[in-house]
Amino acid sequence: MAKMWVMFFTSLLLVSAMNFYAVVRDPDLIDIDDIHEYPRETVKVEGVLTSFVVDPYGEQADRIDLQVRELDGHSVVEVRWFVDRDHQVPPVGTVVTVEGEVSEWSGRIWLSSNGYGAIQCKEGDGAGGCTNIEYESLQLVEVAMDPAKWVNSSVRVDGYLSEAIAPDVTYHSLSLMDNPAYGNADHLLYMQVEGRPTEWIESGSHVEVTGWIQYDQRSLRYRLLVQARAVEVLNVGPTVMLDWDLDPQSLTYEVGKLIQIDGIASEGETSWTLNGPNIGDKLCMLPSPSDIENGTIDTSATWTGRLLWSADEGTICLDRGHDASVRNPIENSAGVLPLRSVASNPFTYEGGAYTFEGWVTSTISPDYDKGYVGDAATYFDRTTQLRIQLVGEHAEYIETGQSIRFNATVIWSQSEGRVILEARSWTLGETPYPSQINWGDGYNSWKWEIGNRVSIMGIAVMDDSGDQWVERSGSEERLCLLGDGSETSQQAAVGEPIEWIGRLETTENFVENEMRFCLNVL
Repeated sequence: MAKMWVMFFTSLLLVSAMNFYAVVRDPDLIDIDDIHEYPRETVKVEGVLTSFVVDPYGEQADRIDLQVRELDGHSVVEVRWFVDRDHQVPPVGTVVTVEGEVSEWSGRIWLSSNGYGAIQCKEGDGAGGCTNIEYESLQLVEVAMDPAKWVNSSVRVDGYLSEAIAPDVTYHSLSLMDNPAYGNADHLLYMQVEGRPTEWIESGSHVEVTGWIQYDQRSLRYRLLVQARAVEVLNVGPTVMLDWDLDPQSLTYEVGKLIQIDGIASEGETSWTLNGPNIGDKLCMLPSPSDIENGTIDTSATWTGRLLWSADEGTICLDRGHDASVRNPIENSAGVLPLRSVASNPFTYEGGAYTFEGWVTSTISPDYDKGYVGDAATYFDRTTQLRIQLVGEHAEYIETGQSIRFNATVIWSQSEGRVILEARSWTLGETPYPSQINWGDGYNSWKWEIGNRVSIMGIAVMDDSGDQWVERSGSEERLCLLGDGSETSQQAAVGEPIEWIGRLETTENFVENEMRFCLNVL
């Protein structure tokens, strides 16, 4: 019996010792990249303090949010430190050790730390006896604490991109963040990027940008104006993993990003589709030339590509990549100099006569001899656009999107500071079908079609003054109609709404002091 009591107390002592060890033992020191592997566990991480905000939601809460970056990397972890909000925070650039519980909610991961000792600076010879790292560029928190100090001055700022920057777009509006994940960011600086980068810059990329900080009175916020070439990529952003359980509407937040998704590719009569594990799981797929050549149909794999809106398909698609020569076949034409070659090095071709092919980007009227020609028919496919000047008369309109082949001399205009292609002979392709305008779109939409051939469905009527109008059936909306007067007779013969095709113009009504849109069908 005595031995049993000894064994009982011994086991009780061992259990108590194990529980005590579990309480007082030092948590494991892990890499910031690995915190997702320790859900609901208490861990330690070491890194550089790059940003913080006290009482982030203005609730008078005893909470400080911090951003801690890897010492020798680009990964960042958000830390929610529940401590007296008046407690002094280590300076930005300090190497700190953070202890906290790995918390996760709705796909977001952060460290939840409690108490004064949860965050300690690493001992060194810097300020306050801590180890400090000197940055060559500003951190976002430095701009946020005193933005007026930096306004109207050129600065170099460190951060992460909220969206991808495309190489074929000349203007981008996005945010520079202190965390690669939008939901975990504590500071966001509105940024406008002008110019074309040489290649895609991915969302979440760690960058240093040089720009000009201004205060935008219209939107009541500070903004950073940046040229595309002033964006230096320190680390490329990660590929986004998509799941078929994702709400389809939330796909719009991932447009422009490089993504990966598991699925089975299938080919239809006119398009490709990526199918998921459940009935109805489908995603439009734009195959690359290698996909078509290698025959990847009905192949189950992890597919990588860029999520883009396809105007041809009218939906969001996984773009697996394409060959520029396939998209813009004019560059394969024999004896034709690509517009891009002239744009990239104009002085090499200055004064020479060459053959070019392209598409007119805006309507050129018979009484005007200047316009622009691009290397693709649509704005979103276009990568190069040059000024063209027609030497000689042309009796007809040259329409937007109409193909043109021409012989031209490359001229550098010092007064305008740009290349001009002086064309003396040209051949036009077929006139493209007119753009469709819709009732109810209003001025902001119709203004882009002024001077272009358009189509609209409506009923032709004549008022008491003899003026003709195209009216929307069942409403009071109407569009001035310029014709030979026989249009209402055509309408009477048909008896139902007709598709009217003509050139969209504007006229001024001096009596009522108003401007009108008119459809000229002559």
